[in-house]
Amino acid sequence: MLSRTADHLFWLSRYIERAGQARSAWGEATTRRRAPARAGFSANERESKHAV
Repeated sequence: MLSRTADHLFWLSRYIERAGQARSAWGEATTRRRAPARAGFSANERESKHAV
């Protein structure tokens, strides 16, 4: 019984760790998407540079 409980606690901690990593990755991705444009470049200029 103790071994089974320890096993469940181990996997629970792994899932919590992975959820935290996914949350931070999601936060970084949404922060980059919402970041303001760099000074000196309009949205159209940035899009035209990526289209080339």
